[in-house]
Amino acid sequence: MEKSLNLANSIFAGFNDKNGLMICGYEWGEEAQSKGQEVIIDMTKECTFSNKSLRYGDVAKTWIKYDKRIRTWFSMWGHPLNEEGLGDAFDKMIVQTNWAVESKKSRSAIPFYKQDENVDNFIAHIEELRPKVILFMGSELLTKVLKFYKVRDKFTAIMGNEIEKLQTLRMPDYHGSLAYINKFENCTVVGLPHPSSGRGITNEYIEFCGSELNPIISQFKKDRGIA
Repeated sequence: MEKSLNLANSIFAGFNDKNGLMICGYEWGEEAQSKGQEVIIDMTKECTFSNKSLRYGDVAKTWIKYDKRIRTWFSMWGHPLNEEGLGDAFDKMIVQTNWAVESKKSRSAIPFYKQDENVDNFIAHIEELRPKVILFMGSELLTKVLKFYKVRDKFTAIMGNEIEKLQTLRMPDYHGSLAYINKFENCTVVGLPHPSSGRGITNEYIEFCGSELNPIISQFKKDRGIA
């Protein structure tokens, strides 16, 4: 399965091959390419999202604008990741992908992600992996791309109908990028500000989002039989 999918970490049977927690960004390689890094990937090595250095080498530890920031967010929400070895059961339940097939140094305009090739890439991963929780790293993937009728119809055919309308997480006196939650019959989707966004995102706001993210992740763990 792993070879046919567009993933950053390993598939662990019984953990993230079905009903896992999916982290989905826009496209691959933004931080590494912006730094001019040459990444040598050893696909014979297993790795989790929590510890990608097992496969990508020490260079993975320098990806502080995206990977490290996301790991920090999990800690803020009360669900720290284990960066040692292959971690714990929860670490193995996380699967990382991106909406677009190709990699670029910077994000493209929204119409790019609505192109058939990129929509089909995302939907293929949903069809195969059937995640119970999706964390979009970039809220417009939820509010503008997933809401696009061609995407929405394909997504709901797999994940079921919407059961709760789009919820906006608003914090008083905060004027940066916002987070959103949309619940479907078989999946909870969260659209978060992009970790490297320069649009005023603050740790205080990410901690504020924890009031909603903590119970979502706690319920996910409960449903999957882990503490």
